[in-house]
Amino acid sequence: MATTQATPQACTHPGRDLAIVALSAALVGLFAFTVVTLLNGTPLGALKAGSGAFATVAGFGLALLQHLKRNQ
Repeated sequence: MATTQATPQACTHPGRDLAIVALSAALVGLFAFTVVTLLNGTPLGALKAGSGAFATVAGFGLALLQHLKRNQ
């Protein structure tokens, strides 16, 4: 017996989306930290660069998620 669905259901995974944004931001933050460290920056400078990159990417990622979810 074959069954068909008349209306497609939207599959939303907010936890997965937030995890992707957080992990991407962490990766960019670690990359910024590593670059500053390799360029003989101070430890505080490396932390500032890493945290700034993390906050920027996380902010843009959350704004993008909000924009995408609003358009669905």
